Parts: sequence; C-alpha cells; structure tokens
Amino acid sequence: MGAQPRVTVYWYSQTGQLLESVSAVTDPLEKAGWDIRKVEIRPREPFPFPWPVRRFFGVFPACVDPDGAAEITARPPVAEDDNADLVVFAFPVWYLAPALPMRALVGAEPKAFDGRAVVGLVACRNMWYSAAVEVQRLLQAAGGRYLGTIAAVDTASAGVTFVTTLRWLLAGKREASWGFPRAGVGTDELDRLALLGERIAELAPAQTELAPEQAEPASRTASEEALADRVRAVLAAHDAAPVNYPLAAADLLAGKVFRVWGPLIRAAGRRGEAQRNALTTVFVLWLFGAITAGLPAVVVARVLFKAGFDAAVARRLAPVVARLAEVRR
Repeated sequence: MGAQPRVTVYWYSQTGQLLESVSAVTDPLEKAGWDIRKVEIRPREPFPFPWPVRRFFGVFPACVDPDGAAEITARPPVAEDDNADLVVFAFPVWYLAPALPMRALVGAEPKAFDGRAVVGLVACRNMWYSAAVEVQRLLQAAGGRYLGTIAAVDTASAGVTFVTTLRWLLAGKREASWGFPRAGVGTDELDRLALLGERIAELAPAQTELAPEQAEPASRTASEEALADRVRAVLAAHDAAPVNYPLAAADLLAGKVFRVWGPLIRAAGRRGEAQRNALTTVFVLWLFGAITAGLPAVVVARVLFKAGFDAAVARRLAPVVARLAEVRR
C-alpha cells in the first residue's frame, strides 16, 4: 500500500468562518488517512474584529492595490522542503480581493507554490470572483498550477446579506436578530463542502512500495500530476464553485472600478488626513449607490443578453472554476 497523499493548507481567518470551511473539506481527508498539514498565516499587526468603521473603510486602498500586503508570520513556519502532493490556499475576500495576509504569503513564500498543484478555497458573503482571479494570477506567477476554486457563500439574498454581513463585521453580531438570519456561511454550505471532501478522499493514492521521499523524482511528479488531474475532475463534477452570473459580472466590473478608486484615495493624502477622509466618504456613498442600483442593472442586462452575457462571464472565470474550464476544453 502506498503512502496517502499529503496536503498543505495555508489559511488566514479573521472571523473563524474560513477555518470552518477548511475543516469541512479536510476532515473527511484526515478521516481517510490523508496527511494534512495546516499552516496559519498571521499578520504581525492583527487586524481588528469587529472592525471600527473608519478602519474598515480605511483599509480599502491597500486591499485593491496589487502590491498591497501586510507583514506576516506563519505557524508552523513554511517548510523549506515541503513535499505536499496538493496545496490548499484558503483566503477571505476583502473588497473583492484576497485578504492582505494571504496576498502577502505568495509574495513572501513563492517557493511554497512553485511546481505545486493548488486549490483555492474561499468563504465569503457571495462575491468571490475577482479575488479568485487575482489569486490564480498570483499563484501562477509563483509557479503554481491552479486546479480550481472551492467557494462557500452566504446563501441568503444579496439584500439580506448586505445587512447581516455589515452587522457582523462592524458590530460583531453574527446570530439571527430583528428578523434577519444568521450571517455567513451556513450549515447547508458546510455540508456541501464536506461532501466534496468525501469525494476527494475517495481518490485512491498512487500505489508504490517506496515512501514518497524515497521515490524517483519522475515517478513522484507523475503521481502528483495524476492526483491533481483527479482532484480537478472532482471539483468540476461536483461544481465546487457554483457561479451566480449576475453577481459574477457585477463583481468583475466592480473590481475594475475599485482599482480606480484605490489610487485616487491614496493620492489624496495619508490615512486620517481631511482630504483623504472626504474622498473616502464620497467612495462609501458611491459604493452604497452602486450596490443598490448597479446589481439590478446587471440583472436586467443578463435578461436581455443572456447567451452573450453568460459566455463573457464564463470566459473570464474559466481559469478559476474547474467546471467552466472543463466545458471550454
């Protein structure tokens, strides 16, 4: 019997929600005997939770800056000789971008992904698309092979989650109240991820009489590639990242606009200066208007131009959604 596959999970979770999603996927793997190593990424200067309002909006320019990052530590440290067969990159979404600590990880430790098959895992409100595209681009630049995304979302309506997510992030209140449901990824999504983990766990390891570290490099490479292909097939077959086309289009469009707002706010001065505060206030007002008016406009556009609309979104997301990549082959 050959050794079971080895998986390294890099994760950062400010609220604990992402770690719940990581565990939902990896618990079945551990139960099946897979070797799971979890590495927590921590910012040297912790981000507050719940967020003070000014800090919450003040971090926006750094989040949408491709070079924006944070000083981090890893516990346990990133291994110099990590021989994982598969890497899971688990990231929250901040302003339609990967959270600053996880973006910093790729820049600080590119060797952790070089030559590795990587699965992205995200847990967020409902708009993860731009962040996944950026993650795929960062990991590809580091030499990684991105197999696809596992996405867990809050399944309540967009209007409801807008209220409940802000209530959770700014006031720390996640539980149901005032007629609104509990915020965040629910048990239905965690159950879906657990089932996905069970399907991945069923993938038979390569049979060899040698331990992985003793196997010939060519044999190990072939075994890792075979496992990566099978994992990607499972992600595609079980729709690991369901796509909401209107939300995806709104996300991708807003992500581009955010990258205009970010430099404008940074150019207005340092954080806390009056001119920057004023421009941030204008941005917040624009953001609320875009959410209330922009998404309905996108929904109408999809109704009018559904075939072309969906095809355009699928082309953009094919590199990060295994199911779409399989369809487009």
